[in-house]
Amino acid sequence: MEKLRVFDDVNGKFEARLREQRERVTSTRGREGEIVVSSQVALLEVKFSDEVFEKLQEPQFVAVEKKKNQYLIYEIASIKPLHYQMVGMDERIPRDIRWEMMESIYESWEESNETWINVWAVPTKYRMTVNDESIEFVKDNSIPLPGSRVYLLSRESVERFLSMEEGIVVGKLLGFELDLKVNLNSMIKYHMGAFGFTGSGKSNLLSYLIRKSLESDKDLKVIVFDIAGEYGIHLLDELIKEGEMFSTENINNVENFLDSQVIPDTLEDKISFAELQKYVSIFLNSKAVKLVTTLKPPTLTLGQLYEMLQQELKPGTGMIELNRISEFTTIKGYTEETDVSNLKDNDRSELIGILNSLMRYVSEKSNIYKSMQSLSEYLNSLSEKEKKENKAVNPEDLADYVLGENSNRLTVVYVPDPEKARAIASAFIDTLLYLKKTKGSRKKVLVVLDEAQEFIPDKTSKDDYSDASNKSVEALLRQGRKYRAHCWLSTQRLAHLNTNAVQQLHSYFVSTLPRLYDRLVIADAFSLNTDIIERTTELETGQWLFVSYKATRQKNVPVFIQAPNNEEILVENLKKIDNLV
Repeated sequence: MEKLRVFDDVNGKFEARLREQRERVTSTRGREGEIVVSSQVALLEVKFSDEVFEKLQEPQFVAVEKKKNQYLIYEIASIKPLHYQMVGMDERIPRDIRWEMMESIYESWEESNETWINVWAVPTKYRMTVNDESIEFVKDNSIPLPGSRVYLLSRESVERFLSMEEGIVVGKLLGFELDLKVNLNSMIKYHMGAFGFTGSGKSNLLSYLIRKSLESDKDLKVIVFDIAGEYGIHLLDELIKEGEMFSTENINNVENFLDSQVIPDTLEDKISFAELQKYVSIFLNSKAVKLVTTLKPPTLTLGQLYEMLQQELKPGTGMIELNRISEFTTIKGYTEETDVSNLKDNDRSELIGILNSLMRYVSEKSNIYKSMQSLSEYLNSLSEKEKKENKAVNPEDLADYVLGENSNRLTVVYVPDPEKARAIASAFIDTLLYLKKTKGSRKKVLVVLDEAQEFIPDKTSKDDYSDASNKSVEALLRQGRKYRAHCWLSTQRLAHLNTNAVQQLHSYFVSTLPRLYDRLVIADAFSLNTDIIERTTELETGQWLFVSYKATRQKNVPVFIQAPNNEEILVENLKKIDNLV
């Protein structure tokens, strides 16, 4: 068995010591108010070499010696190369002399003993213990002594520190080219958020994670509320295979569908528009986009029906039938609050029979007769077959359908109007939680809210349904885990989000956020070191800072990753469909 290489000495060139550890306070003020975040940062002094300097420009972890075979793990946040001659150089020195000094500095970096690298590193609050043939990591909040030796963690040690032995790959660790494997089930169970500016790749990332979730958990059903129209394309192959789409818009022809959805420029380089038209046509020919509406049919509960009949019928008239309604409610396991539209087919037929019997006791010209006749006709129209043929469904019916055995595993709800999206999502979530609590469905449901700032803003109003959606999403995040109902959020703005909801997330991806205030909101909400969060400003599209309390091998250790490109998987899967049609 090959001996574990715990440290990387960079060909014998890495030498470092801890100079000090201090508290750093960062603050900023926006129209939302002032936010102040404090965090610990260590200053390391590293001997300069070109090879070490190049390596430290990528994300790295270091081990600060505590005592024999025990080390405190730190993550490098930033670096600065220094030359002793730079210390005394300022603008008061004549320019020509400064230039001579800088030329001398430039030419002597590698050879001089007067060069070093200042490295700022943040504590992960983990201690590594090195045994003969293994290493182990445990939580440790202690701080090391100034002057302690510092070592660079090897690729193998980083893998053992961060990556699950078995799990789903969410990306490659920047600086190591290692696959980061996580427990995707925990990421679903304990909720997740993706935060990044426009163009950072949020929908690409979520689409990849959604397809991996469906692939790894056959019991899972996913419903995506899509305002921007991105997931109809990003998940087109999954929609063809085992998905369906609902919308407030009529997009049931290829042209309307493609006009309504965002086609990324990078995807157009991988697949032609004509090919996209072909695959959209395959989807629409097999599964038409169904309409979803905020309109709800008038409700009539069994309790309301009983009271109405009791008040309208003459004393002593039809008492046997009235008692049958009361017994029907109890024996069939319903309650007074059960809506008549939610009765099972056989029970609905039995109730129609009771109403028909009651109609014999009243005049055909009376209002009560007409009411019972209308109700009987309404109940007759509610067969399962006719339910499916309805042109539009409301959010309550959609929730009931998603939990059913016959629904597809992926549902995309495209609602471009934010106000309607809030109303539909709120009613769906409320009904989902109600059905989970009362019917005890064991089906796992993942609700994905893209453009989350529309659903959980910090300032709400009843008029635009933001108050309702806020309460619903917060309830889902707080209570859903108990009932196998889970939530993922995606947004480009943190400053105006309901922080009570955001703090329920146990895993999160962070990309570039231009506003310092947004970055500090994340640092404050998730106890993230500000020196680490500042590195996100350097990230490119598809690169993320990932942190998890539940899904990774160690809790709350921030890592930088390059996420897989969903578009490449999409194109590959679409071309496979050609062989099936």
